[in-house]
Amino acid sequence: MLAVASEDAEACLAVIQRSWAEGQDAEVVAAASAAIDLDADEATCPACQGTIPSGSERCPECGLRFA
Repeated sequence: MLAVASEDAEACLAVIQRSWAEGQDAEVVAAASAAIDLDADEATCPACQGTIPSGSERCPECGLRFA
């Protein structure tokens, strides 16, 4: 847990995100920032790139939870 003043929260989050991204390859960073439309007929899991059927709460391939 990290406590910061509310006026510093946005800058703090940006530093944390940059620090995390420096240790990752571009594919991981892109997957982590992907948005998933769970109302679509199917979506792509950002963790394993598997197909997620509409209405799913978890990826059927890796188990990543969405809801």
